[in-house]
Amino acid sequence: MRRLLIYPILLFFTALPATASWEIGADLRCLDSIFLGATRIDMEVAYRWDAVRVSIPLRFSSSRTHELMFAETGVDVSVYPFDDYGFFIGVSMIHIGAAWGLEAPKEHVIISSSVMAGWTFTFPWFYLEPRISVLDVFSQEEARLELLSEAVPQYSKIRLSLVAGVAIP
Repeated sequence: MRRLLIYPILLFFTALPATASWEIGADLRCLDSIFLGATRIDMEVAYRWDAVRVSIPLRFSSSRTHELMFAETGVDVSVYPFDDYGFFIGVSMIHIGAAWGLEAPKEHVIISSSVMAGWTFTFPWFYLEPRISVLDVFSQEEARLELLSEAVPQYSKIRLSLVAGVAIP
C-alpha cells in the first residue's frame, strides 16, 4: 500500500520543471489596518513555473468596532505573457470565504470571483509585486461584501496591494 502512495508522489516531484519555484508572500498594505480599527492579514503560497503561477491566498479580516470576522481562501492562476518583464494577469478559479460573529450575514459562506493584474519585480532573494484586484466581478455577492467593507475598511471591491515575498527555488 505504501508503494502505491510513494510512486505518484515521486513521479510528481520528478516531473516538476527545473525552472519552477515556490513563493511565500504577504501583503504589506495590511499594515495600515493597525490604524484603521480593523485587522487584516493577507498571505499567499504560490508555485510558479515558466510563465504560469498557481497561488493559494489565505486572508483573515476582523473588525474592532463590529462583531464580524471573515476568513477567505481560493485558488488563483496568473499568466506572465511577457515572462522577462514581470507583467501578469490572473483570475481566481475559486474564491470562498466564511463570515462569523454577531453581525455576520445569515448566509455565512461567500463564493465570488476576482481578476487581477500587476507587476512582479524580482530580486535575488525576494520579490515585490504591486497588484490591483477586482473582487466579485459578476456582482453576485454585492450586499454581503458591502457589509464586510463597512466593518473592515481595507475590504473593498477594488483592492490595491503590495505583496512582498521570498522565492524558494
